[in-house]
Amino acid sequence: MDKITARVIIGVLIFACVLVTAFAWYKAEHDAEAMTYERVNIYDEDVQLPAPLPLDARLMLLSPLDLAKAPLADAFSAPMGDENGAFTYVAQGMGVNNAKRGGIHLGQDWNGIGGENTDEGMDVKATARGLLIYAGNVSDGWGNVVVLLHRLPDGRFVQSFYAHLREVESLPLGTIIGRGQKLGTVGTSHGNYLAHLHFEIIESIANEVGLPGYGKTQYNRINPEKLFKAYPVENLGVPMPDPTQALLKVQHNLNWEQLMQNIIKDNKPESLDMILPSESEEK
Repeated sequence: MDKITARVIIGVLIFACVLVTAFAWYKAEHDAEAMTYERVNIYDEDVQLPAPLPLDARLMLLSPLDLAKAPLADAFSAPMGDENGAFTYVAQGMGVNNAKRGGIHLGQDWNGIGGENTDEGMDVKATARGLLIYAGNVSDGWGNVVVLLHRLPDGRFVQSFYAHLREVESLPLGTIIGRGQKLGTVGTSHGNYLAHLHFEIIESIANEVGLPGYGKTQYNRINPEKLFKAYPVENLGVPMPDPTQALLKVQHNLNWEQLMQNIIKDNKPESLDMILPSESEEK
């Protein structure tokens, strides 16, 4: 290869590098431009599309222990109102195309029947028996969020996602939550939106909290209405609260955790008499 050819090749490579660098700079500057949204009504109130969430443990796969602990969700009920959602309504359903927001709505927006912010502070309840895998403030767009992990009768794992909460109940991660148990209250995402509950059902074994509420497709979201119809409370027979709630109340009243610690510490058969019924009681 002569010197002229070598110089031409080097020149072409340098020019290509300059073009690639310039394009990368332009792309980064363009993507960093602020996006603004006009607040009009409840249909424009969900989390902003550019709601960046840094990569952290919340986006990692759930552990095998989490999956093993996920309880069976044999019935699904409304996340607000009574089991059938009395005195509430879905202001914006899943799958509604909202061009201004950037695509398809990936969940349901639940409201009380009063309108405006009259439903702020209403109880938000677990839609089914589940394992608490996230509770906290995700971002200004999402506000306080609670996520439960459920195991369906057909073996699939789904998550129920409750966002924009004003308050979150003080419950440790890993707690088994009973269907209908209070998770928090309806909020405005720290005053950013009109009060409402953004509710999603996600089929996933990764904690996906904080991802956008709109998209080009429905991704791995399931329309909650399908689960309400497939696993209605009526199928359980006699109407009754989820027994998980009753068990948790008994454990709390007995200071169950401390009781079990004492039993382990004493390591005596007599300690079991504190929690097991006597023969006379059984008769």
